[in-house]
Amino acid sequence: MMIKSALMTTGYDVLDGPSTNPLVLFRQGAGHVKPNSAANPGLVYNSSYNDWVAFICATQPQGLEATCNALWGLGYSKDASNLNVASIAIGDMAGVQTVTRTVTNVSGGSLSVSASVTGLSGVSAVVTPSSLTLSPGQSKSFNVTFTRTSATLNAYTGGQLTWVGGGYSARIPVVIRPVALAAPAQVSGNYSVTFGYS
Repeated sequence: MMIKSALMTTGYDVLDGPSTNPLVLFRQGAGHVKPNSAANPGLVYNSSYNDWVAFICATQPQGLEATCNALWGLGYSKDASNLNVASIAIGDMAGVQTVTRTVTNVSGGSLSVSASVTGLSGVSAVVTPSSLTLSPGQSKSFNVTFTRTSATLNAYTGGQLTWVGGGYSARIPVVIRPVALAAPAQVSGNYSVTFGYS
């Protein structure tokens, strides 16, 4: 996963329209691979076997209830959007959603980076913390809180989140689809409904 992350975070845009257009993002993903840059990406997003099982639990837990409950008991997320990969996708954001990611310093030295977000028309994005200082091999988590302001409901908006510093730039694509309300498709027992408006 670290190799995949390195290939993604150092990619560059295809010449197929604005890189914040969700259609372009869906076509290009993270962009064209730059092998020389990918060999020394500075930061990577890593995920383990358990992260991927938790992702499956978040999307289709039927038959995996015992495994899912054990992972959730260990603090793994119940939200598929929190899978620690080099992209952010939220397919049903009702109003506000916070996503967590973790980056690891693979630069070989200490690294200080700052975050910036581009694109995401009609959605504000706040990265917390907005800067990180990592020792060699150290991992740190950050949150990104997305809030719909004027984005069209039921349509994707796109952009990028980039960490820059120490001569490195680690960029990931972001796509979000705001919705009026989010609720499970099928339920039994207690459940919650989230509205994207007052």
